[in-house]
Amino acid sequence: MRGPTSTPIIPLAKLPTNSTSTTTPTPPPKVGEELLYNITFLCNSYEDQLKSTHSFVSSTSSKVTSLANDVHQLQSSLQKQNEKIDTLTQVLSILNTMEQDVSVGRSRKEAEEILMTQLASLEELFSVQELRDIQYDGMILPSLVSPFIECYYLPKYWNEKASLFDEKEESSSHVCREIVTNICHLAKCICSHAKDKEQHERTQQLIYTLVTQHVVPRVKHAFQSTLSWNPLVQVEDGLRLYESLIDSVQENEKDMQQDEEDDVKEEEGLFGIQNDDEDVIMELQAAAAAASRNQTSNTKTLVNLVKEEIMFDVIYPRLYRTLHEWKPIIFNQ
Repeated sequence: MRGPTSTPIIPLAKLPTNSTSTTTPTPPPKVGEELLYNITFLCNSYEDQLKSTHSFVSSTSSKVTSLANDVHQLQSSLQKQNEKIDTLTQVLSILNTMEQDVSVGRSRKEAEEILMTQLASLEELFSVQELRDIQYDGMILPSLVSPFIECYYLPKYWNEKASLFDEKEESSSHVCREIVTNICHLAKCICSHAKDKEQHERTQQLIYTLVTQHVVPRVKHAFQSTLSWNPLVQVEDGLRLYESLIDSVQENEKDMQQDEEDDVKEEEGLFGIQNDDEDVIMELQAAAAAASRNQTSNTKTLVNLVKEEIMFDVIYPRLYRTLHEWKPIIFNQ
């Protein structure tokens, strides 16, 4: 290995012997410069190799770090999936227990206590946000409570083809009021174990869903059937049934307002509010009034639904057709 300016050394045997020749031998290259060039060339080569190796090591280290993060994320995801599997397994066990308890045929009080315990255990498996994400209050909870209502709250003839105005059966207006009252009581008991502060809203939502599922359709069908209700003969019976449904919903509204007022008074006692704290008292009263209006609005929605579904859509048209088809009978004397 030589530098680019060096020339080969001619051996002594090949040097010209003619003394008269004008050719002079090439002097040997400087050894120090050649050595310096070779060392520099080797250093540069190894430096390039070192840089490429360092780049490879750096890229490999970043890949190792990325793979380690991916492995950690996969492990975390696997752990979460296992937790979800455990949660769903517990949910399935609770649902099977609830189904067996309903089919066993226990007493109403005992079955109600077991239902409350099972629902409380079910809600403890999820956080507040998870309950909202799975629409627990709007879809899952009513479907879980419905078998209990059908088994213990509704009479045998309620979902059958038998008329609600049959004189052989118990007064339909009394039965309807009792069903709505029981549903309201059940909803309050279920939502009393709520994890958040939206107890009243959850109660109203559950009452709305259960009444619209189990009471309104059956009453509407009873007024729609020509074999069940005759507007000419059974006007009073129909009026009592409709008014009992409306009154029971309005009574629930009053109870909810009273419960909320009691909660506000309890908060005043907890925070030690004195009579001279007028600003704080006015704020609490304003909040209670706003919440009361909210509850009233929710309950009026149920009342309006009952009016629209039964009175405006069924009773008024049937009365109109009956009056239109009625003809006086003239007796010849």
